[in-house]
Amino acid sequence: MAEKDILIVDDDRQVREVLHQIFLSVGYNCLLANDGREGVEVFKTGRPPLIVTDLKMPGMSGIELLQSVRRIDGDVAVIVLTGAADVKTAIDSLKLGAYDFIMKPVNVDELLIAAERAVERRQLLIERREYQELLERRVVDATRDLAEAYQRLQDTYRSTLEALGSALDTRDVGTEAHSRRVHGYALAIAHEHSVPASELTDLGHGVLLHDIGKIGIPDGILLKPGPLTPEEWKIMRRHPEIGKALIEKIPFLRGAVPIVWAHHEKWDGSGYPRGLKGEEIPLGARIFMVVDAFDAMTFDRPYSKAKPFDVAKAEIRRCAGAHFDPSVVESFFRVPNALLEEIRRKSVEP
Repeated sequence: MAEKDILIVDDDRQVREVLHQIFLSVGYNCLLANDGREGVEVFKTGRPPLIVTDLKMPGMSGIELLQSVRRIDGDVAVIVLTGAADVKTAIDSLKLGAYDFIMKPVNVDELLIAAERAVERRQLLIERREYQELLERRVVDATRDLAEAYQRLQDTYRSTLEALGSALDTRDVGTEAHSRRVHGYALAIAHEHSVPASELTDLGHGVLLHDIGKIGIPDGILLKPGPLTPEEWKIMRRHPEIGKALIEKIPFLRGAVPIVWAHHEKWDGSGYPRGLKGEEIPLGARIFMVVDAFDAMTFDRPYSKAKPFDVAKAEIRRCAGAHFDPSVVESFFRVPNALLEEIRRKSVEP
């Protein structure tokens, strides 16, 4: 197909030949058809961008030809030729996708101008569609690239926070990989508790960074092998406030503040630093309380030997309604032991 190809369809041989000569004279490559059916077959073979057709023909009319070729190629430009008696039909052809109609007897200049404009309009429509498709592809590509970059950023954040959590664990004797375990346990409970997916990232951040405030606790207190004095406990209990102050200034970590600040509160109001009670305590912190206690009981510490899962679970159930939110405890008991074992095993892998 070339842009100067044209299909001329007319059952009148003399009219057809006159049209042929007109278009030849201005450089068109002409295909000819005696009627509508032949016109459709010639079009299928040559696919010219432009068709000039008579409306009133035996067998297949110009309207039927128009409908047929546009089903084959919706971009084809069609100009119909009509007599005065068929003007209404010619107007109907415009609704079916014809570019223009020309009244007989044909004015040569008018016909050539209409043909040139029809081809130009066809090309503009194609270019506009291709440009739209290009823009859509670029949007899809840009969206995919942005999603991949965002995922890489999230992965980097998570890896950084896991490393920081691990660093905090190694500073507190006997809690190696504690943050990794409670992170896994907390997400498992969150799933059973129907915590919305949109809140899981903040939950994970808060769990990993729950003890970040211990950065501000002197080693003499944090690493002291024996019992702390009342004054030392007063200093130690400042770490939730220190942690809050550290991370609330970091935009992507602000959602972790409620857990960091409230992870030592208790359901009955006997915790610290604010003495929150019941549902005043953020849900993420209530989940953390359970998993923190479970991990403390089921992993060896310098001051205690690990208890079996069933013993630790029995203690958590006993403390439901005092230290722990009873509904969170129920969600915890729905987490399969096999999953808890897997989380524990992975936490100590290199």
